Amino acid sequence: MTDRTATTGSLTTSQTGSAIWIALIAGLTVVGSFAYACAAPLAAVAALAALKMGRGEGLALVIVSWLANQFVGFVLLSYPHTADSYAWGAAIGVSAVLGYLAARAATQASLSEPVALVVAFAVAFVVYQIGLYAAGVAFGYEGDAFSTAIVTEVLTINLVAYVGFVLIHRAAVALSLVKPAQPSAQAAA
Repeated sequence: MTDRTATTGSLTTSQTGSAIWIALIAGLTVVGSFAYACAAPLAAVAALAALKMGRGEGLALVIVSWLANQFVGFVLLSYPHTADSYAWGAAIGVSAVLGYLAARAATQASLSEPVALVVAFAVAFVVYQIGLYAAGVAFGYEGDAFSTAIVTEVLTINLVAYVGFVLIHRAAVALSLVKPAQPSAQAAA
């Protein structure tokens, strides 16, 4: 996925595949946003991007997925247009990016694929939740969004989405729609 060879005036197959992949995962995030509103699987997206994409493409995937989630929330689900809602939206985006960066850093070492899959998800989810919790403290939030029941529900949503994303990625690789991630190229990208 990190092949950046350019052709004059057109996208390479790799770039087109990356664009399609980003659009597909962002689209699935939109579906998740309709179903779960604030619990869109952004930690799952961050973990997948950290493992399967180059740095720029992965960051783009996380940001596009977050923007899609915010679009659904504010435009289609009628989130209130208040400073508090915008602040939470920004906190969600920052937390997703931090989860991505942390998962990427945690998986740069040579890890077997099963271990890397677990580490990426665990790190992305924990950092994402810590980011949201820190925002809640900063905003003086006193709700129950960080109760064990809610965090467990968000974890479940993200875990199911992550497994689905990984399976979709494997199918896309098998169908030659995207190139498999290259660990040595990923570190350099």
